[in-house]
Amino acid sequence: MPEIVNVVASGNLGREIEVSSVGEDVNAIVSYPEKDYTNDVVYLRRDEGSPMVTLFRSGSYHITGGNSLDETERMKDWMVDVLEDLGIETTPTFAIKNVVQTGDLGREVNLNALSIGLGLEQTEYEPEQFPGVVYRPPDIDCVFLIFGSGKVVIPGASDVETGTEGFDILKSRIEDLLD
Repeated sequence: MPEIVNVVASGNLGREIEVSSVGEDVNAIVSYPEKDYTNDVVYLRRDEGSPMVTLFRSGSYHITGGNSLDETERMKDWMVDVLEDLGIETTPTFAIKNVVQTGDLGREVNLNALSIGLGLEQTEYEPEQFPGVVYRPPDIDCVFLIFGSGKVVIPGASDVETGTEGFDILKSRIEDLLD
């Protein structure tokens, strides 16, 4: 079963935000981009190791670094609570955009044979450019990065089920090819 390693979500607060004052008044880990955009964007973390909220002056936001859908949604709720505590009323939208998962095939894989077996038109394998096979099956709604160690990264599933089901199909295909 693949493990979730990153959840990306985004939304809009329904209003513009004075991000520099939020950064000054909030009880959180606050940082700004290296360039002086302090009036346009602020990065917020509840504590070290928690997901990060990128909050834009326009009211849009991104949350990255969650290890689960629930953790990511709790981060959104925390941000809304922080803003309400500062007297900033919002009408937030929220949507999961990307779930990154990793899995293990439980065996080493010959990547040359794999790229041929899965179909050259659906795979990219240029070991001097990238040490894994990039597999884009037309019948599965995600991409797989497959490494010789048997580790697999599923970088762009729209939800956990898509990544998990896709990994199960991939594992079955690889077992059929290599056994």
